[in-house]
Parts: sequence; structure tokens; C-alpha cells
Amino acid sequence: MRILQVGLGGFGRDWAARVIPQVPEVEVVGTADVFAGSRELALAAGLTTPDRCFSSVEEGLEATDPDAVLVTASLIGHVPAAEAALRSGRHVLIEKPFAPSVAEAENLVALADQQQRVVAVSQNYRFFPAVQAVRQLVADRTLGDLHAVEIDFRQFSGREGIAGPHHALAEPLLVDMSIHHFDLLRYVLGREVTAITCRTWDPEWSLFTGPSEGVALIDSGDVVTSYRASWVSSGAKTAWAGEWRMDFAGGEVWWTSRGDGPEGWKADLVTVRRGRFLETLELPVVERVDRAGSLTEFAQAIAAGREPGVSGRNNLGSLATTYAAVEAAQTRATVELAGWR
Repeated sequence: MRILQVGLGGFGRDWAARVIPQVPEVEVVGTADVFAGSRELALAAGLTTPDRCFSSVEEGLEATDPDAVLVTASLIGHVPAAEAALRSGRHVLIEKPFAPSVAEAENLVALADQQQRVVAVSQNYRFFPAVQAVRQLVADRTLGDLHAVEIDFRQFSGREGIAGPHHALAEPLLVDMSIHHFDLLRYVLGREVTAITCRTWDPEWSLFTGPSEGVALIDSGDVVTSYRASWVSSGAKTAWAGEWRMDFAGGEVWWTSRGDGPEGWKADLVTVRRGRFLETLELPVVERVDRAGSLTEFAQAIAAGREPGVSGRNNLGSLATTYAAVEAAQTRATVELAGWR
């Protein structure tokens, strides 16, 4: 698959340097970014060349004629780049969050359907061994009915006194980080979120502009999840997927996923408790984890003519949950999600 990568900021350059080379099913035929500084840094790092580095997605599409577009730009650039790509007849894979609103995301899904093309979202936390194991355990009802879930996430961003781009976001916790946990909740449980109550705040000493800590109660039909998350925790940090405790009629499951670094999958762990007996599960092998997993799923789905598991259509529920959490935190009211579907 010939792809045009749009977005060469710090995260986009990381995609180019570390992620795309892991996926031989794709070939980068061009790159684009509206900011000259980002293009210059990508060129200096040897991640692109002058003849295939463009100042707009439209220019890149015209010059390279790709099969698909990978959007690794900041959120403000997601919808314009995706629209241009879809209207020109290309498939699209977008970094999360998909769009600044559910309505804009729904419009992209509708446009993709109209153009008979695929729009997908890189919800990369799905592509880890522990996630796959627990999803199967829930689906098989190995421990009977699931009735309660607890999720804890703790990291300290900015401990060195240096702020990154995410520190300036209006909703750094919910929109930049918690969206991963919300997507995992839907994926692992195989259920949609039906309502959410949320509170967020930010300590005055943090480097964040917006709320960096939060708690939520999340309804998924008859399963209730209690969620606690912090970007500024002085406690023992969790892996990026957080620490999960799941209560079933016949036992308890504790699991965590996505550690630091290129071998983050080694942090994956699932333990099952049945009364006094504790078992550590043997985890499945996931050939390509993290973002390489989402890019592989995108490429393979298109080659096979099927909708990818990380399709934009599927991701609407994760995006709706995220923005419902933002609304709930702002209004201090429970937000029902039935209306978005």
C-alpha cells in the first residue's frame, strides 16, 4: 500500500522513524506538513526527502498518487486532511482522537461510505497481549457474568519541569489520555457505554493548562466501571493502559498492559483469582504491537476488502464516550450516551 503521511511534528516524526518501518505492507511515497519548521526537522532527520515533502495534503496527493493517507497531524488538522484524502478517493488512517466532535467524525464516516473508502483510527492500545487475552476471557464467559470494573491510571508528566504540547491542551486527561482507556473498555467488554458521570481538576502547581486528574463512573449496561486517572500522580506509576480489576460471578481478574519503550508488551500481565487460587495466564503472541498493530490492521483490512476492527464507524463509540466525559465534568451531571447513536 502506497501511503502519504500527513503531519511531521514530533509525534509524526516518531511514526516515521519507529512505527512505519515495522510494517512492510506499506510504502511511504510522500510526506506533508503545513509548517515549514516540521518539514525541515523531518528532512534533517532523514525521514523524508525534498522531492517527496510537501506543504499541503492536496499537493502531496497530486504529486504522489497514494493509495491511502496516514494522518499524524495535531487534532486541528485531522478533519481537513481526512476530508481531502477521502474526496480524492483514498483510504485514511487517523491518529486519535478521530475528530474535535462526534458530529465531525460521523460526517467523515458518511463521506468514506459515499466514496466507498475506509476511514480508520489508530486506537493502538488494543494491540497488546493482555488486552487480547482479557477480551477473549470476557467473551467466553470463563468466569461467568461480569458486574464491576475498576481502572486506575497514574503517571507524572512534567516532573522535570519541562512542558510538552499535551500540557497546553484544553482537556489533556480526558481527550489525550483517557480516550485510550474508554476505547479499551468498549473493546474488552464488547459493550457500548450508556452513561457517564465525571469530575476533573488540576493542581495549581502542575504544568497543565487544563484538568490533569479525574474520576468517573461509567455505565455499560449492567456493568459499572469506576475510573480514576492522574497525569500528576506522585504514586507508583502504572503502565499506560492502567491497572484493571474486573469482578465476575466466578472470580476476579487483575491485568495491566502497555509498558514503556519499544518492548512495552513485556509489561503485560493477567492474573485470575478463583477463591484462594491465583493463576497467571499465558498470553497470546501479538506479532505487531501498539501503533504498528493498528497500521498493520488498516493495511491488511484494505487488502482483504473488509472493514478494519479500528474503523471510524467502530471508533464513534469511543469518541462519544470521551466527549460525554468532558460534558459531564463541565456540567457536573450524568450524561447519557444513547442520543449519539
